Amino acid sequence: MSFVKCKMSTERCVIVIAGVLQDQSFSHVCFIAENLSTLLPNFNYKVICKSSTEWESWLKEICTCYGWCHAKSPLIWKEIGLTRTTVTYIGGGYQFWELLHSYYNINVHLNKEDLDVLQEDLLFIYDVESKKCKCPNIVQKRRQIMIIGAGRSMCLELVPQLIMTKELWLSHGVVINLYDEPGCFFKVRKILKDAKGLKGGLDAVKVLYNIPDGLHDCDILIYLDVILKEEFEGTERWLQRNYKCIRELSMQINDYAPSHMKIIFCSMGPICFYVNVMHKLIKKLPKSNIVAVSSHYGLELTYVFAHSLGFTLKNLGCPPVWGYLGINHFVDIHHTIQKYDYYLPNKKALELSDTATLPVGVQRSQLRWLFYMTHDKTDPYKELFIRKSLAQYQVGRSDDFQKCRAVCDLLRLWYSKEIGDEIISLGISSDGSFGIPEELVFSQPVHLKVLEDQSRIWVPFKDFPMPNMPLNLFQNLVDTAVIIKEQIPTFEKRMKDFDSKKR
Repeated sequence: MSFVKCKMSTERCVIVIAGVLQDQSFSHVCFIAENLSTLLPNFNYKVICKSSTEWESWLKEICTCYGWCHAKSPLIWKEIGLTRTTVTYIGGGYQFWELLHSYYNINVHLNKEDLDVLQEDLLFIYDVESKKCKCPNIVQKRRQIMIIGAGRSMCLELVPQLIMTKELWLSHGVVINLYDEPGCFFKVRKILKDAKGLKGGLDAVKVLYNIPDGLHDCDILIYLDVILKEEFEGTERWLQRNYKCIRELSMQINDYAPSHMKIIFCSMGPICFYVNVMHKLIKKLPKSNIVAVSSHYGLELTYVFAHSLGFTLKNLGCPPVWGYLGINHFVDIHHTIQKYDYYLPNKKALELSDTATLPVGVQRSQLRWLFYMTHDKTDPYKELFIRKSLAQYQVGRSDDFQKCRAVCDLLRLWYSKEIGDEIISLGISSDGSFGIPEELVFSQPVHLKVLEDQSRIWVPFKDFPMPNMPLNLFQNLVDTAVIIKEQIPTFEKRMKDFDSKKR
């Protein structure tokens, strides 16, 4: 039995302290390390606590692994780098005190009574952790969500919306883990601070300093990051850089993530390309668990277009979105579904006098395409782009709200207790519907399907009409996606050639 405690910052050096529960020197070192981590922002440590029966075999194994010669508790070393693969031996308790004195000019002495109290506290913690492992009834169930690219502006809105999405709550709510590159930590900390004031289904919001820590027990991975094109950079080189990034993430998912994890891409990057890459590289997840959000493109159009027609958003669905997201897409505003209310006249009431109180009709509702309102407009998108550009220029408005809503609506449907008949747009692997080649990830109208094992997957809604655009233009969207997908083996070969040269 063992337990691990970590406290880390953005720095790349971690002090690892391993020892036996009954060893007072080990308790003393742990106590000092805890206090130093609170006082010093660059002091990071990890504790590995072993029982006396485990210690000898564990110590022998670790010394054999690193070629050390160490006889007793505690054993202390340094792990350096983001992946902590560079390991440097420090020694025992005496060497630890020397390190503190030489590096921090700290001298610490405790009497025997204080050492006894420290040891009792450590034994108590160990006892609590042991009982948690043995008793499944006290294990608290939480939905684990990890966000990569948490420094992006939309994450500030996304976290509160996730917390308030009841369909995601388990018995103890949700845990949201935030990760971004070190330069974005100040943004992530602001999200952390704001989230602590929310209620809803929040159990905890945590900042992570490496991706593998967030993949353990992760239920939902939301990827917001984007690699922007450099000036004068060609599309092929840009895609190669994107491939390298997603390839590294895919390898980490294969090593650390649970097999039930869902992955959702939502960014300005080539997210359908990302999903195609993961379908090729990730072996432990079903392909249906990896999707690219697209309905926010339709939501961006809906408000302006509905306003121009005098409609309210309440009666409109989201228009379908087609395309290889991040490379091309088309919003088919003509095939937006409108809920239309009308009255069936009551003939008897029409024959009565004006003072009669009998209802003149019965209200009914029907669904119809918005096409009949838009067919005579030469350019139904022109007003959108004018208003959108003006709003962004005047107040710095972004489309973060629509993106957040698209992600949360997707999760709400995916995790709801009962499945409805909702049709949404999503980038998934094609089954050949709409003339899209099989296994090509492409945004299209989809609906949720329940399999025999009760798992849920998104599948194309085959009865949806083709987009209202010339067939050759739609085929160009598909052909572009096919050409880019066919480059994935070339990108992989370049990566392997580069790795072999490095060796």
